[in-house]
Amino acid sequence: MKKLLIATTALVGTASVAGADIANFNFSGYGRFGILYEEDRGGGTQEETRLESRYRLNIDSSTTTDGGIRFAARIRVEANDNADNSVNQGVFSGARFQASSGGLRIRVGNISGVTDAATVVNYFGYEPGLIGQTGQYANSGVGLPAFASTGAGANGVNALYEMGDFAVMASWTDDHTDNLGATADTEAFGDSFEIGASYTFSAWTAGLVYGEFEDAGTDVENDWIVATLSGSLGIADVSFLVSDFEGDDDFVIGASASIPVGAATNIVASVSDGGADGNDTSYGLGFTHSLGGGVSLAGMAGSNAAGNTIADLGVRFNF
Repeated sequence: MKKLLIATTALVGTASVAGADIANFNFSGYGRFGILYEEDRGGGTQEETRLESRYRLNIDSSTTTDGGIRFAARIRVEANDNADNSVNQGVFSGARFQASSGGLRIRVGNISGVTDAATVVNYFGYEPGLIGQTGQYANSGVGLPAFASTGAGANGVNALYEMGDFAVMASWTDDHTDNLGATADTEAFGDSFEIGASYTFSAWTAGLVYGEFEDAGTDVENDWIVATLSGSLGIADVSFLVSDFEGDDDFVIGASASIPVGAATNIVASVSDGGADGNDTSYGLGFTHSLGGGVSLAGMAGSNAAGNTIADLGVRFNF
């Protein structure tokens, strides 16, 4: 009986400690699956119609000092399909670390640059469909420094300071990763730097970012500027974008909108024009319909910068 009592006491104590530790962890993410179509995908070398799937799990841990400074870290587990209709097993991302206090937040490690973070500029706007095959940014040629979901990522730092309606953010990465979240070839991309700011007024937010990266193969520097304006027109939430990337021939001008047509349904549309010579206007028209419980049905049809028809249909569930 004494041994049983001691064992039970130890088990309860251990459970209490474990419970305290678990309280500092948070799990979130989403799953999606459906059908994806792109005319003449990969120049005809890949299947035009294929299954689409993704599983993403964010694992966040945090603690706060007696002085109120919050320290946190994130890793991600993600599994995706491939363009040839095969699938990948889930893999861990590189770690991202964070310290924040008041309006200041600093992140180190596997980070996003200012543009991709979409904190001071609404770069992605409203993307129609299940996976965002197109959007207001679609014709831009810039590869954004981004958090790598399925790799180690670039080692970098970003800092955000918010004060009332004003925010300013800067980032630096070493051998940055592209906006698809896959590790970029270090022979193609070198260091990157971005700085931007935003101001919110009367439910509208205007943002501006300047960025540059060095071509590691040629030591040539390329730069870009992105400006966005986002807000509400009453019947629709809208976003407008203008960007200029040194590798593009023309400015990119884009817009997107989300229009509620009922308690559970939104129509989502986007258009993007300009960029490299030969680009067609990219556009998409889609919908999302909430099924409750964080589950939604989504689909779209449109055309990409190559002039090819694109479409998707599927289900996404958040957890």
